[in-house]
Amino acid sequence: MPILEELQTRVSRATSHMYTDKYHMTDLINDAQNQMVEIAKLRGVQTINAVQDVDIYDLPNNFKSPGTLVDTTEENFNVTYELVDITENRFGYAIENGKIVIKPIPQRNRTLTHYYYKYATQLYNPEDVPEIDAQYHDLLSTYAAGMILLLPTLQIQDKTLSDRYLNRWQEGKISFANDMQRKNKATKGRTVNFW
Repeated sequence: MPILEELQTRVSRATSHMYTDKYHMTDLINDAQNQMVEIAKLRGVQTINAVQDVDIYDLPNNFKSPGTLVDTTEENFNVTYELVDITENRFGYAIENGKIVIKPIPQRNRTLTHYYYKYATQLYNPEDVPEIDAQYHDLLSTYAAGMILLLPTLQIQDKTLSDRYLNRWQEGKISFANDMQRKNKATKGRTVNFW
């Protein structure tokens, strides 16, 4: 499986080893991953051990936008909380100032599972692995190489080669988006709720 160091090596090879700034390569690889995670609608899961009379809990650091909050206290009986406005006086949950607010205030301890959309975990260390499917990892280095080949300070600046890489990146993103759309539809079709 490609890791950050391997992706950097691919970028270096694509630029005939003329470009060696690994920090900039990493920034571009992360930029590409962020764009793909935006398409994939990557989800995270947070368990909230809600305590009686406490209604405000921290959101995860990688929280991007709300998904679903489910009370999983009872093994075979899940209750889904609806996302509501913070000013509303009804059953559900709200997001306010980096916090999740349970409405109404829990009257007893509850176990809640929060499925949310998240930002990509940024790659920093040589062994870090991108959060997208492995078959699309090479697109991250393709994007980085295409952008680097446009740099005016690069001795081998090559718009034709850059265009080739960036076209491959765009085609790969379209393929990735179609693949993610199929996977999301398949996942929704298999969802089972216990009421």
